[in-house]
Amino acid sequence: MLNNYLILDFQNAKLFRKFDKKNVNRKCGDFVFDGIKSYKSRDFYPAFIEPITVHQISNMLHVLFNERPVPSLRNVLYQRNDYYFEKALESYLKIDNLKNHNDDYYFETNHVKKAVWNSWNPSVPTNWEIVRRYIDDVEKLRVFVNKLNEVLDEKTESLAFSAIRNKVIQLPKPKRLDLYNTIKELKSIDGIIYYFGRYVNQKFDKPDNAKLTTKRNKTAKMVNTGLESAVLLSGKILVPVNNQDIEILRNNSKGFATILDDGLVFIDSIKHENHISVQGFIKVETISDEKTKPFKTI
Repeated sequence: MLNNYLILDFQNAKLFRKFDKKNVNRKCGDFVFDGIKSYKSRDFYPAFIEPITVHQISNMLHVLFNERPVPSLRNVLYQRNDYYFEKALESYLKIDNLKNHNDDYYFETNHVKKAVWNSWNPSVPTNWEIVRRYIDDVEKLRVFVNKLNEVLDEKTESLAFSAIRNKVIQLPKPKRLDLYNTIKELKSIDGIIYYFGRYVNQKFDKPDNAKLTTKRNKTAKMVNTGLESAVLLSGKILVPVNNQDIEILRNNSKGFATILDDGLVFIDSIKHENHISVQGFIKVETISDEKTKPFKTI
């Protein structure tokens, strides 16, 4: 029996792939929301070596057919629909992007915008969560908090961080300098110095919290827009469908979905298999789903 194929086009699928020749993730400035605990750096998670695998296509099909997608790089309580996973395996993929002499896709600098739960907006009042993520070191955070408690003579973690700055500004100069020098000795958290006011020419500058929104090797860590290097993939996916699938698409589908980061997938047409060619395509079940090693360990 001949099959019909769903012809899907996808565009601008951003690939933030950062790993070395040993398949170890390099430092990545982005953060993900794990759905259970909180925010976590992408460095903690492996990534697929191939740009698009059966897992991304399966998730895209789940959404297209009005089913809940299942993350493939972290654990969740609900299960995938095996029918759509098998359908993804039987699909064909073609990526239109050219490759360079290293057999890799060309990376481009793009303006990116993150989801609300994965972003910090500098116009929002500074809070302890931002400070913890900025310091990004348990021991440094402990020393910093202990010094705050000492100079202010109270348990500062029970206070709003914005209120702490007001108290620090009102400290006698010797105590304020004591805190300032402790922060400097901790190194690589200069944004905290600017937040309380940098000490220059025997006096403290006006406080500035803008430095807390960026950090070396953590680009866009706490902002909701920024520049990032990524591959923008475009291509086609051929998905075998039967009459029941087509009926679901007609009556219970938005007609589009996403793949990778912000990649738009939309239905081009439905064609009989004797009216299509798979030349230049690769069957999805033959694509490796090997993963990189995380740069960090959980």
